[in-house]
Amino acid sequence: MPVAKTLKETTSVLRDVPPQNAFYFYRSIGAPTGAAARNLSDFVGVLSSIDIASIQFHTSRGDFENWLRMLGDDSLAQQITGLKEKKLSGEHLRMRLVDVVKTRINQIQKRTT
Repeated sequence: MPVAKTLKETTSVLRDVPPQNAFYFYRSIGAPTGAAARNLSDFVGVLSSIDIASIQFHTSRGDFENWLRMLGDDSLAQQITGLKEKKLSGEHLRMRLVDVVKTRINQIQKRTT
C-alpha cells in the first residue's frame, strides 16, 4: 500500500464526522445520555466521564466497534473487541478503553507529523 494512501487513511480517522454519523451515548435503549462524539478526541473525552452504565451498554452491543469501523479504523475496533473478550467491567473497562483510544490517537498523530 502506498505511503500517501496510508497517511490519508489514517488522518481521515481523526476527522470530524457530520452529526448524523456521530456516536450518541445511551444508558439503555431509548435512554440517551445527551453526550455525543464526532471524532476520536471527543470519543475519548466522553468515555472518560460518562456513566459507566453507558459504556457497559455499548460494549455489550458492539456499538463502539461498529462506529470505529464506520470511521475507517478497523485496527482500533479489533482492539476494543479484544477488551470485550476479556470481559472487563466497571471502571477497569473504562480505564482500558480510554487507554486504548488515547494510544491509537497518538499513533495516528505521530504518523502524520
